[in-house]
Amino acid sequence: MFFFLFFISCAIKPDFTLPSLSKKSYFELLNNYNSCMGKGIIDSKGEMRGKLYFSFKSQRDSTFIEFSDILGRKTLLMWVSPKKITVRDLINNKYYSYNQVVKFFPFLKVLDTQNITEVVWGAEPDYKKSLKKYKKEMNRNIELKFSRKHLTNEKYALSTLHYKDQKSGDAFKVDFKSRQRHNDYINIKKLWKMLEF
Repeated sequence: MFFFLFFISCAIKPDFTLPSLSKKSYFELLNNYNSCMGKGIIDSKGEMRGKLYFSFKSQRDSTFIEFSDILGRKTLLMWVSPKKITVRDLINNKYYSYNQVVKFFPFLKVLDTQNITEVVWGAEPDYKKSLKKYKKEMNRNIELKFSRKHLTNEKYALSTLHYKDQKSGDAFKVDFKSRQRHNDYINIKKLWKMLEF
């Protein structure tokens, strides 16, 4: 009887099929879609402590991000273009320079404008050389990594950005809650007008 059970267990081939991995490059995604939108939360600890909720709309190489507080009030508008970041503070009715923006989001010292749009689209950017250079120049022990999970219709989607500065204790977790890619185009001019006073 034991021999029979052993034979049956060996004869049945176990199912080691892995789920399909969603690890397309940014440019592969651009070949299949024209726009991308979604929502998420930024959880920060350290000198900047709290939560910011955000929604984003991206078309090709430009990304528009709208931030709101825990009460749902719009606080910041961010426009990310290939060579520039524009941020409008809706509470204080003013614009921020790039250096001021980096103080809010220090992980932007490592990720450039294209990297931001790549992350929004769900593609992991090539950031390791930039991270190594920044750590050497600033003499800081910084961790920057990405994690994946089931998100919307993707089984292995890029879902979270983790940033931690061991020296200052600053830590940021950018957690994407939803992401949809579309073949439709976004009205970019309408979004840009929101940045004007």
